[in-house]
Amino acid sequence: MPTVRLTDRLLRNLKTEKEQEDFWDEIFPGTFGVRVTDRGSKTFILRYRFGGRRRRFTLGRYQVLSLATARRMALALLGEANEGEDPSEKRQQEKNAGTFEELAQLYLEMHARPHKKPASIKEDTRILNTYLLPAWGRRKFQSITRSDVIRLLDEVKFKRKAPVMANRVKALVSTIFNFAARKALVPETFANPCANVEQPTKEKSRDRVLSDDEIRALWEDLENRAEPTASIYRLILLTGQRPGEVKAMRWSSIDSENIWTIPPTETKNEREHKVPLSSHALAVIEQLRPLTGDGEFVFAAPGGGHIRWLQKMSLRIQKQTGFNFRPHDLRRTCATNLSKLGVDDVTIARILNHSWPLRHMTAVYNRWERLPEMGRALERWGTQVERIVTGKSATKVATFKR
Repeated sequence: MPTVRLTDRLLRNLKTEKEQEDFWDEIFPGTFGVRVTDRGSKTFILRYRFGGRRRRFTLGRYQVLSLATARRMALALLGEANEGEDPSEKRQQEKNAGTFEELAQLYLEMHARPHKKPASIKEDTRILNTYLLPAWGRRKFQSITRSDVIRLLDEVKFKRKAPVMANRVKALVSTIFNFAARKALVPETFANPCANVEQPTKEKSRDRVLSDDEIRALWEDLENRAEPTASIYRLILLTGQRPGEVKAMRWSSIDSENIWTIPPTETKNEREHKVPLSSHALAVIEQLRPLTGDGEFVFAAPGGGHIRWLQKMSLRIQKQTGFNFRPHDLRRTCATNLSKLGVDDVTIARILNHSWPLRHMTAVYNRWERLPEMGRALERWGTQVERIVTGKSATKVATFKR
């Protein structure tokens, strides 16, 4: 095993009469060299010790790799070995690693489906099928790098003109690779390729609140819309609850004291939430009893289950009324007007099922102590909505019948 000073001129002319022979570079004697065969093949090799054992690593063919590149690779791999990572074992793990598509399926089966809500699972699946699998589906997931992530995000943001979606793509990629790390599907030294990747788009928090004139126009327009969908908008506005929670309202969740209990499986923070229903909210619900009262859901869908999508009706309402809004804006409108009516922030947070400082310390002792305050606040807001819509205070109080 001769030691020589490897140069490009020497490599071009290097030959052996043996079946194969290793020539070691005098810069890295006995460590970095080239293996030459009697057929003229020349392959850069690296020899090192790890865990007390001698290891050999094939870098690549000469001319596919330049001598300078092979030296740099050898130096980097020796550095990894000195820091406790075996290059040979790492390469074997990469060979054994599955594709990104296989990792994505594991993520859906082992993380998303057990822990996420159906709408979130559906959105994850859509992002995977639209953006990630076409780009990376067949690639070994451990081969995906930070530059791969940046290129994909730039494509989504600029070529597909979806800047906010680029943020969602980045978030899902990061979540999937964090899942891989938790399940030990990658080496401990593997770095999430989303690390240090800037957020593609700066998002502004939405602060849309409907004016009194817009509330009036919306309410009037809803009179001409199909039920039970139209009343979803009314209930979001009157109760301040999330659209998804309102859509999933069950008749059995409303008790004889007119308290609506939202189970943990339906809330964003996975905590049971109780909402005192105002007389105005009850009047809206009671009008739906002849339509859906024999079933499970207040807002039952024709094909079974409950109504899930509001996009088409929202677009029709916006076209008719002339202003833009999202169903979630009605929840913000409720919260903002409760504040204008003098309701304190803690009560508003209770109504919205938001967290606040020290809640975890007091939750066991006073979890429902503000139900009366919540009920009075929502009753005042219902009366205010009635005044906005009709120009006079409400006089009719509906009773929820069991």
